[in-house]
Amino acid sequence: MPSRAFHRYALFTLAVGVVLIWWGAAVTTEDVGLAVPDWPLCYGKLNPEGWYKVPALLLEHGHRWLATTIGFLVLGLYFWQFAKFKPGTMEGVGIILCSFGFLVLIYMGSVGTAAFIGTLGFTWLVLKWYSQRWPLLRGLTTLALLLVVLQASLGGLRVLKMSDPLGVTHGTLGQLFYCLLVFIAFASSRTWAEGRLVLTLKEAAKARFWSLALFLCVFGQLVLGASLRHTQRTHLAASDILTTKGQWLPPLQPPDVFLLFAHKYWGFTVALLIIFVAVRARRWLLTLPQMRPVATLLLFMPTVQVALGIFVILTGKSFWVTNFHVLNGLGLLALSSLLLATFWGDRLCRRAMDVEDA
Repeated sequence: MPSRAFHRYALFTLAVGVVLIWWGAAVTTEDVGLAVPDWPLCYGKLNPEGWYKVPALLLEHGHRWLATTIGFLVLGLYFWQFAKFKPGTMEGVGIILCSFGFLVLIYMGSVGTAAFIGTLGFTWLVLKWYSQRWPLLRGLTTLALLLVVLQASLGGLRVLKMSDPLGVTHGTLGQLFYCLLVFIAFASSRTWAEGRLVLTLKEAAKARFWSLALFLCVFGQLVLGASLRHTQRTHLAASDILTTKGQWLPPLQPPDVFLLFAHKYWGFTVALLIIFVAVRARRWLLTLPQMRPVATLLLFMPTVQVALGIFVILTGKSFWVTNFHVLNGLGLLALSSLLLATFWGDRLCRRAMDVEDA
């Protein structure tokens, strides 16, 4: 069983991750993502004098420092599990040197070479994880380390190339990375190690299907939201609630109007889906009461999210309302990922097979 100290460390990393994503949301809301023209330095310095006194620099450069903090915390997660597995010393040194080299290549503009090295890195992870039968946390923490390096490079490219698509990718990958941190904390918990989830084969199949469908639908809404935030920073394309530019079904052109329409109505659809799955999940989780609060929260958070979305429109993208809309959306994605991990985890696979179909 993983140590309680590691679990607490993973929870602390999660807490810092919430602050990082909120801070990143604030950067986008205030449209100061390009307040610093260079990367990884800030106006050629590690810390320009008085940067914390300038609001734009406080948000953008502060976001970079929080991201650096997360990077070192993830490095700690990786080496904690690395030490337990006791592999060859050169493996850990090699992955750190390759990660550093990857970031240097991004800085130098050799994106193609960096992409090739990154592909090799993820291929190495899959092969090593499978061939050496790594414990779950060993593989997850290694994946987290590779993803945090990739996320840092996307943030740098967003600045160097001033690209909105890279900004959208950076934002969506950041929330997927947070779900990975959630999984690491969950997999190191006593609930994961000792919990007993008993389902019939039919119930297990339904739980897996609906939890996967839910996660993918929430993630799809996240992609729409990130695209909306990076293309309509200063103001939304329309200010009406039920219709969009006075139309129930706007045409595909202009794309910003249709994107806003899609985000609103797909969001409402996903909210209904979340409530539907949450009601069923409470029944599926009867034998694992520690996880039932996840389903209970999912019953109420969609209503909050829809209300926040409406107030984003009514307030003209108010800073606090918009940021809490992003944060609540992160909570929905994270809780959906917890259900996914619960119903697709190896413990469910073992337990479900022991129960005859009703």
